[in-house]
Amino acid sequence: ILPCLDQSSDLAIEVHEHGHEVMLHQPMEPYDVHIDPGPGALYLGFSTDRIGSIIEQNINSVPFAIGMNNHMGSKFTECQKEVGDALRVINREGMFFVDSLTSSHSTAYKTARRLHIPAACRNRFLDVNCNEPAINSQLHRLIQCAKKDGHAIGIGHPFPETAAAIHR
Repeated sequence: ILPCLDQSSDLAIEVHEHGHEVMLHQPMEPYDVHIDPGPGALYLGFSTDRIGSIIEQNINSVPFAIGMNNHMGSKFTECQKEVGDALRVINREGMFFVDSLTSSHSTAYKTARRLHIPAACRNRFLDVNCNEPAINSQLHRLIQCAKKDGHAIGIGHPFPETAAAIHR
């Protein structure tokens, strides 16, 4: 759940009440300067204290969050210092981390593991192409990953096409 939005807290409570786990979808700086990752975003050059303060505020805006993954962040996740500052906060909170791998040069997963944080990486983006046949293809590839490795993580958006493909 993205932080600091009008519905963030209510949605987190509703998801939790339905028995699902809640994750903070932490906005981070992308490479494209024309794209706004949203409120509560982390940017390169922020001090350790500012990163910590933002993450704590974002955790508080998403009740019941037990983990975090990055929203965007292709630029931010490549910088080990700032990533480490963010991950140390979620480590103190006892949370896990999932690297969305928005960059092939992300340091986030390796940094989390080095800090002994339970961590994983996504295997597939489900809806880069937002049409059901393409999403179905990604779901089948995700299933193949799960059969091979015993687990798999897919990331998708709240698009009707994605929901329909997952439902089927």
